[in-house]
Amino acid sequence: MNKLSYYAFTAFLAVGSAMTVVSCADGDLENNDRVYGNGELVRFRVNDVQEETLSRGVMTRGAITPGLCDSDLAGQKLEAYSNANIDVCLIETTVEGVNPVKSGVSTRARIVTTSTLGDFSSSGIRGTVASGIITSPEWFHAKRTKSNGELYTPIYWSFSQPKARFFAVHPNIESYSKMVINETDASGSPSVDFTVEGDVTKQVDLMTACSGDIEYAEQGVQPTTSLDFRHALTAIRFAVGQNLSWNKTIDRVELRNVVMKSRYVLSKQFDGTGADWDHSKDSRGTAFLSGVRVSTSHNPNVTIMGDAGDNYTFYMIPQKLTGSNVEVYVHCTDGTTINVPLKGEWKAGTTRTYKLSQINSTWTYVLTPTDPERAANYDENESQAFGITSYRYSPGSPSQRQAVPWKVVGYDANDDGNFSMDEKPDWLTTLSLTEGEGGTAADLGTASFEPAVTDFLDNRNKELKEAQALGTVTPYDLSTKGGSVARSTANAYLISAPGHYRIPLVYGNAIKNGENNPSSYKTNKRGANVLRNFQDHAGQDITDPWIEKTNGGSNSGVDGAEVVWADAAGLVQLSSTPIVRDAVGNAYLDFTVPADNIQGGNAVVAVKKGNTVIWSWHLWFAPEDVLSTIPVTNKQGKVYNFTKETLGWKPTVWEGSSYDKDRMVKVGIEQTVANSGIKQFAVINLTQKAGCARLGSATFYQFGRKDAFPGVPNDGIKEGGITASQNDEMSIKNGIQNPGVFYPGSHKLSTGPTNSYSYYNLWSMDNTATGFNDNVVVKTVYDPCPAGFKMPASNAFTGFTENGKNGGNMNVDGTDDGETFQNNYGHNFWTNNQKNATIYFPVTGLREKYSAFLTIMDIGCYWLAIPSDAENACFMEFSGSEIKPLHKLDRHYGHSVRPVAE
Repeated sequence: MNKLSYYAFTAFLAVGSAMTVVSCADGDLENNDRVYGNGELVRFRVNDVQEETLSRGVMTRGAITPGLCDSDLAGQKLEAYSNANIDVCLIETTVEGVNPVKSGVSTRARIVTTSTLGDFSSSGIRGTVASGIITSPEWFHAKRTKSNGELYTPIYWSFSQPKARFFAVHPNIESYSKMVINETDASGSPSVDFTVEGDVTKQVDLMTACSGDIEYAEQGVQPTTSLDFRHALTAIRFAVGQNLSWNKTIDRVELRNVVMKSRYVLSKQFDGTGADWDHSKDSRGTAFLSGVRVSTSHNPNVTIMGDAGDNYTFYMIPQKLTGSNVEVYVHCTDGTTINVPLKGEWKAGTTRTYKLSQINSTWTYVLTPTDPERAANYDENESQAFGITSYRYSPGSPSQRQAVPWKVVGYDANDDGNFSMDEKPDWLTTLSLTEGEGGTAADLGTASFEPAVTDFLDNRNKELKEAQALGTVTPYDLSTKGGSVARSTANAYLISAPGHYRIPLVYGNAIKNGENNPSSYKTNKRGANVLRNFQDHAGQDITDPWIEKTNGGSNSGVDGAEVVWADAAGLVQLSSTPIVRDAVGNAYLDFTVPADNIQGGNAVVAVKKGNTVIWSWHLWFAPEDVLSTIPVTNKQGKVYNFTKETLGWKPTVWEGSSYDKDRMVKVGIEQTVANSGIKQFAVINLTQKAGCARLGSATFYQFGRKDAFPGVPNDGIKEGGITASQNDEMSIKNGIQNPGVFYPGSHKLSTGPTNSYSYYNLWSMDNTATGFNDNVVVKTVYDPCPAGFKMPASNAFTGFTENGKNGGNMNVDGTDDGETFQNNYGHNFWTNNQKNATIYFPVTGLREKYSAFLTIMDIGCYWLAIPSDAENACFMEFSGSEIKPLHKLDRHYGHSVRPVAE
C-alpha cells in the first residue's frame, strides 16, 4: 500500500469510527493488531534447563531436577537370581540429569538438547486477566513449532486478551504416534497420554515446558515468552561390572512389568513445579534391547547400549518399583538368565545405571564408557563423540560423590584382549581426550583417523593406459591371446591394454579350444519352439564356423567395418582396409587401440559386405581380472563360477576405503585411583567402516540376442549411436544386420519362423524347457559372453535370498541398509551359507522395451539363459529393499548379463 492509499484508508477508518459506535469483535482487534503490531507474533525463546545448568560448571543437587533428595540418588545392591547358579548382584547408581554431559561437546545417545531439539508441539490459553485465563476453549492446541520457537502457522497476540500461558511438548505429535496431547484441564494445564515403545531402539525422549503467565502489556511490543524444557522421563542404562569371574555373552536385556503407558500432567509454572505423572490408569508391559553381543569378560564396565555403532538408552516412565513386581531380565547366548527384582522409585530427570557385579566395597567406583553413536564412515576423518563417566560414592552417604580421574592405558588392535600403548594403530592418529578428571557428567572426546580413501576409477584407467602394448610386431589375435592358446572365439572380447588387435570372422563360439564347435549352432532336439540350425545375417543356416565359408562361401568378400557405437571417444581406430586375410584365406578384422584414448568402456564393431552388416562383436575395455571367477552356491547347492564383474561394467565414479573390512581398535581406560588394590578398567570401541561410493553402467541385451547396447544415455554415446525400431520387426536376420537397432516388444506375438523371440534355445542350444532349473546350459553362437563363459542357468541366483524365492530375506552383506546400498550402487551378495565371501552386483537399470530409453536406474536386472515361455524370459531383479531371483518379463527389455564359466 503506497502512502496516499494508506492515509486515505486510515482517514476512512477514522470517519467510520466516528459515525458508528460499536464494540469490536476479537477477530477485528486481532486484524488491527496485525496491521499495527509489527512483530506481535507469538514466538518462544527456547532453553534446555539441563544443558544450561551443566554449562555453568558447578551443579548443586536439584539444580536440574527440582525436589531431589539424597534418597533419590542413593545407590543400592540388588539381589539377583540366575538359572546358572552364578554369584551375581546388581549395583544401582543414580545421577541427576538425563545422560548428563559436560558442556563443550554436543551430546549423544539420542538425548534431546536445544542443539538437537527438533519440532515440538505448543498450546496456548488466554484471558483478560491472569486469574481469568480461560482453559476451554484453548487459544490454540498442539500446533507444530520449530526448534527456534517459531510456529509454522503464525498466531498473533490480541490486545483484548493480553494474559496468556503456553505449554510445549517434545517430540511433536506428528512425529510420534504413541503420544496424545490432551486439552487443557480446568486446573490450568494440559496432560499428555504417553506410551513408551517396547523396542528401545524406537524410544524417544519426552520433554515439556510451560511459559508461566505472560502478559501482552504494550500493544506493538512482543512480550518475552520463554520455554524452559525439562526431561519428563527416567534414563535407564545397563553395564557390565569389573572383574566378573564368569564369561558370558549378553544378547538381550529386558525391563519387565514396567509402566509403558501413563498420563503426564504438565506444570503451569515456569519453573516446572507441579508437573507429575498420574498413574491412575497405567498400562504395563516389557521394554527390551535385543541383538546385542556384550562379553562379560572382554568388555569390563562397558555400557550395554546396542551393537557396535549403536548407542541406545532406555527412556522409561518414572514409577515406583517396590511392590510392583518390576524386574530386570538379562539373557546370555548360552541360555544363562539373570532376574533381578527392582526396588525404589525412578525419578524424572535422572539417569539410573544397573551394573552386574560380584564385588563389595566401602566405596563404589563407577567407570562407564560410551562408544561413539555410530562407526565412522570410510571418508570421515573424525569419529563421533565417545564419553567417559568416572566417579565414586559412599553407600552410606549417597550424595557424597567424588570425581575419579581416568586415563588411556593401552590399545588392543587385534582383539586378543591384551592392551599396550605400542598397539595403537597408525590409522588412529589422535584422541582429543586421553585423560580426564572424571565426574558424574561424562567427559567427551573424539578420535581422528588417517585418511584412507582410494580413487579406484583413476587407478583402473591408469592401469589400462600404462599396460604394455600388445601386437607391436604382429597383430594380437584376441581369440588365441596372441597365439598363446588354442583358438576360442566369442561375441565379446576383453581388451586390457593398448595395441594392434585382430578378431577372426567366426560366428560367436563356433570355434572352441582350436576345434570347430557345431554344437553352438546345431541341435538334435525337436519342438515347436526349438531352432535346430542357427541362422546367419541372411536368414540361412550356418554350416561353417567361418563367416566367409558358410553356405558354400556365399558370404565371401567381406570388405568393410564400422564402429556401431562406443561410450568413449577413440577407443577403436579402423584403417581404410580393416579386413585382412591369412595365408589360408581366413578373414580377420584389424583395428588399433591407442594408449592416449584407452579407458574403461565399451564399443561394438561390425564387419560388412557392401553396405550390409554380416556380424558384430562387443569390445569391453577393462582390467584382465574382471574375468576372474567367484564361486557362488545357489539355494539348491549348485556352484556357479561368476565373472568378477558384470559384462560391460564401466564405473564412472569409484572411490572407497583402501581396506576391505571395517577397522577397529579397543581403547583401554583406567581410573587412576585403586579400590582394594584394583583399578576400574573399561574399554572404548572405535570403528571406521570399510566402504565405497560408486556409479557406473553396464551393457544391455535383449533376450536371445548377442548384441550389446550401451548402458549410458544416448547423449553419452561418444561415437556412432543406437536407434529404436518403430515396429515389431525383430528377426534373426534383422538383429544380425542391425546390431545398433533396439527392437521393441509387440502387443501381438508373431510365432513365425523368423521371430527369434519365440525360441527356447537361443542362449542354451539343447534347451526345450521353460522356467527355473539347474539344467546344463550349452553355449550358442548368439550368446553375448566372452570365450570360456556363458549365460547362467535359471536357478543361478537363488542363493541371493535366504529361502531362494522372490521377496525372501536378502542374503547381503550390509547393503540392506538403504544408504549403504545407494553409496555402493548395488548389493554385496553373500556367496555361500558360511557368509565368508561376497560378490558385487551393481544396479544398472534397464532399457524400456518400446523406446529403448534408460529407466528405473535404482534396480538391477540380470538375464538368465532360459525363457519362461514363448513371450517372456527368466531373470533376476533387485532393489535396495527386495530381491527377486525367480522373476520373468518380456524378452524385449534390455537387461544386464553376468556370465558364468563354462
